[in-house]
Amino acid sequence: MTIAVSAVKKTKTMLHLKQNMLVLALLTFSFGIALGQPFAEGERSMSKGVHNSFLVDFQIGEADDIADLWVDYQKDFDARKPKKNDAGEYFGDNAEIEAISANTIDIYSTVKSKKPAPGAIVTIWFDLGGAYLSSATHPDRMEGARNWLEGFRNFVMKEYAEEALEAEEDKLKDMEKALKDARDAEEDITEDIKEMEAELAELKKRLGSAEKDAQMKAEAVNKQKQIVEQARARAKSLKN
Repeated sequence: MTIAVSAVKKTKTMLHLKQNMLVLALLTFSFGIALGQPFAEGERSMSKGVHNSFLVDFQIGEADDIADLWVDYQKDFDARKPKKNDAGEYFGDNAEIEAISANTIDIYSTVKSKKPAPGAIVTIWFDLGGAYLSSATHPDRMEGARNWLEGFRNFVMKEYAEEALEAEEDKLKDMEKALKDARDAEEDITEDIKEMEAELAELKKRLGSAEKDAQMKAEAVNKQKQIVEQARARAKSLKN
C-alpha cells in the first residue's frame, strides 16, 4: 500500500512538473515571439532536390503532436491529404494560400523532434509551380509567407496554451477542493469544540451539585461520628 501511494504521489508530482514546465515554456516562447523571432530561411535538401525552405522552431511540445497540428493547419487552406510520403516528408497538395500566391501551392515539409529537449523543428518548402518560394526571387510575397507561417506558429501555440490553461484550471480545482476539505475539517473541529464545551459546562454543573452533596454527606458523617462517640461513652459507663 505504501508503495502504491508513493507511486501515485510521484506521478502527480511529475504531472505538475510537466504542467509547470509547459507554462514556463509558453511564457518564454511568447517572449521570443515578442522580440521578433524569425523563420530561418535557407537552401535545404529534400526529396525534389535542394531548394529554399523555411524553419519553424518550436521549443515546447512533442513532434508527433506538432505534426498533427501542422496537417490540420494545411487542411484549413484546402491542402489535399497532407500526409507523409515515402521520403518521410509531408506533402500538402494544391494548398490555397492567397497571401502567398493566387495559384495553388504544393507544400513539402518535415517535422523533426528535438529530443531529448522538448519541441520540434518544422522545415517547409513552398513549391509555387516551377520555383520554390524565397525572399531572393519573391520579395513581394515574403510578408504574406511570414504572416502565414506566423499563423501556423500561433495555431500550435494556441493549442498548447489551451492545454496549459486546462492544466492550471485542473490544478485550481484540486486546490479549491483541498481548501473546501480544510474548511470542512475546520468546521467539524469547531463543532466538536462547541459540543465539548457544552459537555464541559454540564460536567461543571454536575460537579457543583456533587460538591454540595459531598459537603452535606461529610457534615452528616461528622454528626454521626459524634453520636457514635457519645453512644460509646454511655456504653462504657454502664459497664463500670
